[in-house]
Amino acid sequence: MIECRLMPVPGSPWSPTYSNKIKYGLYSNSFYWSIPSFGRKCWVVVVNIDVDYEKHLEEDKTVEEVVVECIEYLNTPPKSKYGKRRKRKPLYGLFHKKPYKAKLLEKNNKKYIQALLIVDKKKNKHFWGEGEAIKIGHKKR
Repeated sequence: MIECRLMPVPGSPWSPTYSNKIKYGLYSNSFYWSIPSFGRKCWVVVVNIDVDYEKHLEEDKTVEEVVVECIEYLNTPPKSKYGKRRKRKPLYGLFHKKPYKAKLLEKNNKKYIQALLIVDKKKNKHFWGEGEAIKIGHKKR
């Protein structure tokens, strides 16, 4: 498990729901037919992951391996402030164990990982937008 955090993504001033809020990713509007049950039980979120990649590069880890361990860290729920009474949920929903896609990017001499992660929540307050629902019609008999 690698400790990491999601980088903030500001909203677009041209968006009708623009505000000064900072969120940590956005739901993708593309359709991913290769993902089973996409649009019904899982959705894709675009996130930027802040992690010390250079340290893990020395250990001969690929970008995919680093993201898998970051997902494991992000899926752990925060510690409950009420003791053992309440079972906490992960902040961003439950991510699938493997990312859909991941790549290393550099901006302003800062390296980070941009990843497309598969999440089980259609709407989350930490991400911009909402997951698209795919309706598959059935034939009438």
